Amino acid sequence: MKKLLAVLLSVVLVFSLASVGFAAGSNTTLQFDENGKFKILVFADVQTDYPMQDEMIFFMEEAIRASDPDLIVFTGDNVNNDDKRTYAQMLAPCIEAGVPYTMVLGNHDQENSGGMTREEIVAEYQKYEGFLGYDADPSIHGAGTHNLPILSSDGSKTAFNLWMFDTGDYVRASNGEWLGYDWVREDQIEWYKSVRDEMTAANGGELVPSLVFQHIIPQEPCEKIFLPTDIKLGEATINFQDGTIYTFIPDMTQYEGYLFERCCPSYGNDGQWDAMVEGGDVLGMICGHDHVNGFIANCDGIDLIMAPGCTYDSYYNNMIQGARVIELDESNPWEYSTHLLTANELAQNPESNLGHHGGDRTEFSYNFFYYFEKIFGVFINILRNMLSGGIAM
Repeated sequence: MKKLLAVLLSVVLVFSLASVGFAAGSNTTLQFDENGKFKILVFADVQTDYPMQDEMIFFMEEAIRASDPDLIVFTGDNVNNDDKRTYAQMLAPCIEAGVPYTMVLGNHDQENSGGMTREEIVAEYQKYEGFLGYDADPSIHGAGTHNLPILSSDGSKTAFNLWMFDTGDYVRASNGEWLGYDWVREDQIEWYKSVRDEMTAANGGELVPSLVFQHIIPQEPCEKIFLPTDIKLGEATINFQDGTIYTFIPDMTQYEGYLFERCCPSYGNDGQWDAMVEGGDVLGMICGHDHVNGFIANCDGIDLIMAPGCTYDSYYNNMIQGARVIELDESNPWEYSTHLLTANELAQNPESNLGHHGGDRTEFSYNFFYYFEKIFGVFINILRNMLSGGIAM
């Protein structure tokens, strides 16, 4: 009976949200608040079907309440089926909270869309109130690559910028053989350079600090984190188009946080990371794609910031759902702070709905993995210090 009621309520919600005008939130201006603060909440890999699991809805709602963001970013692999009611249900927590949001596409969004093009998927999001995404240049690869400037608290200038890149889905050989994941292409990189230069000129010749959001991580950070090898072992190694090969054995001294799943970077490389390093405006890149990774690694002065998935249908682990919070300060725009909000942590709130409604995860499950995360974090930090020489072995 409860499930039937939930479905009926979802149907009502779908029709009410679908009546919202096209791109209703597109006129929203992002701006630092009167205290010079701006906060972003990142939902990675929702990977939801219709109807969504109650636990995922509760998690999203509680993450929004706990973080009180100024913007929400979905970093791809958002909708996992061809039922358009899923969009309304997934976006409802953002709309009900009155928080503007945007998104980038992942490798599964089009794959499971029932034949929709990437452009049609972006257009579907644009039907909903609060969505700020758009296709900045329809002539370049993919769909939905765009940027969102953040104005200063007094509204006098662009104080920060957010880049959104479509990383595509898959690349295959001429015979159809799967080679790997797609990447940000040369024309997208040229678009980035052009817009960056325009903003610099408008800012009196000074660079505008920025963050990048996309689904699939590039090659360079993986080369920083993982140990190389000369032996190609198919899916047992990371194999790049340029012939370099890396193991999935991480150098723990090169990152902070946790790495529970092997990284799945782009197969090819048109120079996105090098362009960002050369440009000097990017502080960090926030990616999803690898569901249960929540680490940060610096590569040539830019941070790779992994956002764990909030999916309750992960390939490897259904017990660690999370979202990443990023905080900006107008008085120090070339720095940022970030932390994770996990479902296990949110479930510790006495008012939380997580684990109390007969879903796949119980109250015991949330409590157990909450302490597991704490203990594992301490263990990893001790091991990392030992490997870096901080503790005598």
